[in-house]
Amino acid sequence: MNRKLRSFLRHRGATPDEIARAEREGRLPLLAVDHQLMPGEPRYTFAEACRRASFEVETAKRFWRALGFPDAPPDERLFRDEDVETIIIMRRQIESTIVPVGENYVQLVQIVRVVAGSLAKIAEVESDALASAVRDRRQQGMPDEVIATQLTASLDWSRLSRLIDYALRLQLRASARRKLIASDPEAIGAEDLAVGFVDLVGYTALSQELEPEELGALVSRFEELAYDTVAEHAGRVVKTIGDEVMFVAADAASAARIALRLTERSAVDELLPEARAGLASGTVLAQEGDYYGPVVNLASRLVELARPGSVLASTELHAELADDPAFAWQRLRSRRIRDIGRVEVWALERAEQPVPEP
Repeated sequence: MNRKLRSFLRHRGATPDEIARAEREGRLPLLAVDHQLMPGEPRYTFAEACRRASFEVETAKRFWRALGFPDAPPDERLFRDEDVETIIIMRRQIESTIVPVGENYVQLVQIVRVVAGSLAKIAEVESDALASAVRDRRQQGMPDEVIATQLTASLDWSRLSRLIDYALRLQLRASARRKLIASDPEAIGAEDLAVGFVDLVGYTALSQELEPEELGALVSRFEELAYDTVAEHAGRVVKTIGDEVMFVAADAASAARIALRLTERSAVDELLPEARAGLASGTVLAQEGDYYGPVVNLASRLVELARPGSVLASTELHAELADDPAFAWQRLRSRRIRDIGRVEVWALERAEQPVPEP
């Protein structure tokens, strides 16, 4: 092993035995990533780390599990000085925050669980890119020692963490503005929104025919199209699940434009099958970044009724846009929808054909 890589690993806390074992087992790139992200030598058991930070062990276990990790073996020294410092920061944050933590930390644990879920998704995306880079270099015949050296030079965590910090502050500012300027500050959690679902027609059958790489490309393309279109028209993507995207918008017109544009773009995309959409509007319950209630359920059911390339909307959303010259409507026969009952359904179209994209 070259002196530069060995020096880096030793400086970051890797022992000579670890380095030798990683060389023998072909894990040098993993060792480099591990010590780049979590430098320092493990010195403490979980209980020792908590005691050094003056934090109650059982409470710390609840937060650790909320992060998505199993209990650490009680006798194994897996935790570093940085872990202790982080527990101290968390304790001080709890002591100084005005945000309610709830009796026995219930609300705070819930917050940690939600944040950890989002961070886990970011980690999956980043690790996919890392694994792909290592695989490609190995296929090119590059030795693991060289790959590990490149990883240590390119994986600049301080830079990446600043980007994540910036994006989080932008998102927090936008979300806080929406909630703190609400017309009824006492009703935080209940919001009047337009809700939309868009899915790809025939996705299930198509997914059985495509190779994994082709299916991955299709899903990525749909997500890219969905996020771009929703943001372009001032909506927010709530979640994507395979072939389906759920979004919300502050007004019905924005939701209608998003649904129409997504179905139009899918129809002319070489990679995607046609899409369809369902829209509804009204009061929804906002919780942990997701939305619940009858309005959400109705929009979800309407997309199941829609034909390929079409957009179906509820009576309430139609009433908000009935006089808008940008949209055309066709009243369909009422439908009985499972778990909801009989509802009026409207087909939404654009009053004028859209200008083709370049």
